[in-house]
Order: sequence, then structure tokens, then C-alpha cells
Amino acid sequence: MVQQAYVLHRWPYQEHSLIVEFFGQQDGRFRAIAKGARRSKRGTAPLLQPFRLLQIEVRGRHELKTLTSVEVDDYNGPLQGEFMYCGFYMNELLQRLLPEQASIPELFNAYKDTLHLLREQVSMQPVLRKFEWLLLCHLQLDFSWHEDVDNGDPIEPQQTYYFRPAEGFSVVNDNRAPTPYFSGEALLAMANFALQDASLLQQFKHIMRRALAPYLGTKPLRSRELFQAQVNTLTGPDRR
Repeated sequence: MVQQAYVLHRWPYQEHSLIVEFFGQQDGRFRAIAKGARRSKRGTAPLLQPFRLLQIEVRGRHELKTLTSVEVDDYNGPLQGEFMYCGFYMNELLQRLLPEQASIPELFNAYKDTLHLLREQVSMQPVLRKFEWLLLCHLQLDFSWHEDVDNGDPIEPQQTYYFRPAEGFSVVNDNRAPTPYFSGEALLAMANFALQDASLLQQFKHIMRRALAPYLGTKPLRSRELFQAQVNTLTGPDRR
């Protein structure tokens, strides 16, 4: 079956081949052998690059499939600078969180749209934060921004809340609740992705970090380390 796909990662295999991890529109995340991809003549390695929309065909019913054809479907140039690291970050999230061969076409389209925004160099942080949230939603790991997780009461603008990973928001009743705290007004604004305010954007980033943490585990994200090293050489603080 022919399908659109992106390369998430690839590894050398034997003398002339590659093992490629794809994110496909129909088949989700899966691996395939690209036989002869690294041959100097007529090898497909130059096509099998991240962030490039491909048309591929694979065969095989096992976990490791065989790539039988590949061509570029659409390519408007590479991601540049820090936007490239954002793309690697998205790829690593998909590798770590997306179950193998789970077909989620809506998530594929969200990934495609996010790459387009990164290629256009649209403001990086809001774009990434929205993708993180959409990833949680499509994996059914999301939570409500509008209800107190303890009793289902509506989030009240004048109340103060704290976040419980994998659950949601609960009203702060005493000083034993873990910080940071969030105003109900801020939560309702973030629910609508009203992230123009720098403070709201930083709060949303913190919530997404904590929301993803239970599913990512303790192993550091390699893309984040690479990004941090690059940013430190230029500006100092981590902006992702």
C-alpha cells in the first residue's frame, strides 16, 4: 500500500542498507529495511531524510517491513537553525510515545501542519506547545482545562489551582498543594491557546513538561540536550 510518510530516524544496516523508522499516514510508527539505500549509485539514502514528505510503499506483515519504493511527495527545503531542533524534538516525542503501528491520521496531519509552520519560521514556542497538546489528545492522554479534576466543578477565574500530571487541575485548598499555582483565569486563557502573553506561554510550557513526564520516563530527551547545547552557545537560557 502506498502512503505518505516522514522519516523519524534511521540507522545503518549491513553494508549498504538502512533501517528506517517512519511515521506513516496509515501505518503510524513503524520500521522498514531500505535495501541498498547507501549504495553510491541509485541509492535512496538521499531521499530518506527527516522532515521531507515522502510517498512510500512497504511490504511485510512483521514488525520490520521492507521498503519497496520511495519518492518525494512534497519538499520546500530543510528546517533552519533552532527550528531544525524543534523538528528533532517532535520526532523524539513520536518515537517515545506513539505505539508501534498505531494508525492516527489526525496526528499525522497535525505533525505535517506543524512542520509547515516551523519551515515558515512562525513563532517557535506556541507552535511546539500546541503540538505537544495535540499529541496528548490524539493519544488519549489529555485532561480538562475547564473542570476541577476532583469534583467536576467548572474552573473559576478567581480561584487558584495546581496541576496533577495524568489527571488535571485541582483547586488549592491549603499550602500543602505542590507549586506552581495557576489562576483559573490563566487556565481558561490557555485552554483557548491564547498564548501571546509571555507569562501564559511559560506557564503552558511548564504544564506540558509535567504532563509529558510520566509517559517519557526518566531518560533525557536527546533532542533537548542538543538544543540546549546550541542555545547555550548563543543566548544562555533554554527556550524550549
